[in-house]
Amino acid sequence: MSDTQPLIEDAVAIVPVRDVEASVDFYADVLGFERRFVSEDKSFAIVVHGEAALHFIRTDDEAALQATANNISVYLWVKGVDDLYDIYKAKLDALEDGRVRAPFTQPYGMREFHVKDPDGCLLFFGENASDESVQA
Repeated sequence: MSDTQPLIEDAVAIVPVRDVEASVDFYADVLGFERRFVSEDKSFAIVVHGEAALHFIRTDDEAALQATANNISVYLWVKGVDDLYDIYKAKLDALEDGRVRAPFTQPYGMREFHVKDPDGCLLFFGENASDESVQA
């Protein structure tokens, strides 16, 4: 047996979605994620951005889709959150009301912006508000 302790190196959210291709297109075309994998039957996909990854799994289960829309959130740690928002801004402006919240500073010290994906999964893009890259 090894003297070193096992280490969990990463975690990836697996998000139930109605349409895997639509989700992949949104993440790639609006948020700049790379399309890493889409299964032939379009039931599963992986997108990545830097070291972050998300997996999507197709479902028709309304309870699972309601969970995605009402209970699933993903926090994406960013360096330069305001700059990233500026890159996304034109495409985010095209989304319907209520899907985007522009950058703001949280009482708990994080600078964030929020985006809801096509199935309602809430994405938090954030960095520590004391980071040098944060704009006023």
